[in-house]
Amino acid sequence: MATTKKNGAANAAQETLESAAAAQKKTIEDAVQAGTEAFAKGYEQFYSTAREQMDKAQKSAIENMDQLNDISRENAEALVVSGNIFAKGFEIVGKEFAAYAEKTIEANMAAAQKLGAVKNPQEFMDLQTQLAKAAFDDFVAESAKLQDLSVKVSNEAAQPLNERLNKAVETFSKTVAA
Repeated sequence: MATTKKNGAANAAQETLESAAAAQKKTIEDAVQAGTEAFAKGYEQFYSTAREQMDKAQKSAIENMDQLNDISRENAEALVVSGNIFAKGFEIVGKEFAAYAEKTIEANMAAAQKLGAVKNPQEFMDLQTQLAKAAFDDFVAESAKLQDLSVKVSNEAAQPLNERLNKAVETFSKTVAA
């Protein structure tokens, strides 16, 4: 009977251990199942959110490409307009310079005739001084005129490019802010 009690106690202990192990196994399986389900749900949410963000980014990139194409085309047009203004302005500056050169040649021819007609060295020196002063004053005035004209042409030629630059900064500032 002592053996039966011993076997019964051992069996009871074995059953208790098996029951505890089964309960432990069930708890672990339930925890693993809950963790797997939570991970799957989190992954699904992450994937869905990432997919939405990628779709938005792709749509934005396509819209930005269209916008960049428009900006590039408008920049090229502004460059052509600026080039035309510069070419016309350079033509005007060239004509002004040619007119000044022609006027200077005529003035030098007239000065040579006057100098050739002088009667004495004092008259020659006085006339030479007067002609040199007039030539210098004319040169300074013409240089200032050509400088002003050049600045005006440069400003007019740069205006279309400045407008494009301002528009591009404004456009990209809005894009970055969005």
